[in-house]
Amino acid sequence: LTTLSIINDALSLIKTRFGKEIDIEKVPGDGPEVYSLYARGDTKSIFQFESPGMKEWLVKLHPEHFEDLIAMNALYRPGPMDYIPDFVAGKNDPSKITYDLPDMEEYLKETYGVTVYQEQVMRLSQKIAGFSRGKADKLRKAMGKKKKDVLDSLKASFMEGGTANGYSSEILEKIWKDWAAFAKYAFNKSHATCYAWVSYQTAWLKAHYPSE
Repeated sequence: LTTLSIINDALSLIKTRFGKEIDIEKVPGDGPEVYSLYARGDTKSIFQFESPGMKEWLVKLHPEHFEDLIAMNALYRPGPMDYIPDFVAGKNDPSKITYDLPDMEEYLKETYGVTVYQEQVMRLSQKIAGFSRGKADKLRKAMGKKKKDVLDSLKASFMEGGTANGYSSEILEKIWKDWAAFAKYAFNKSHATCYAWVSYQTAWLKAHYPSE
């Protein structure tokens, strides 16, 4: 990534000018001055958050936690962008957050009721339908590789397991339909987290050493 060279150059300039050795992997991840930079859309040169559209959503979202950056990184791409308004609305007004089932709150609370990551679907399939870890991972792989035939084969197990756990088939059908649509763009959280961390590093540098 060109961004890694930019970070390296900035650190070299800081050392030359201020005599400071900064370990970019150990900068504090909770800096209010950094989140303020994102919240006002001042993200030129900030990895993954530079586009005009992203800047507009950042101003509306007003991110305050690292988890907000992870989610926006995963959502701002064709497909999931349709869910950004719900994500922003839920963050700004918790009364607008809804769950198909109360049990879903445990895994969707961090993304304000919106399914954003493959990992969330894995955990929800275990909780709602009793999927084993292996079957939940099979579901993740099918989503990641857009294998519709595998997804279709798992639906019967999901419906059967969910019904056995006392959930209505109507609600289960809705959840599966949403997941089938989600599979078209499903992103994994670990990947989005790595990208968000590199982004945060560039934002930290910009907030503290803008010239460099």
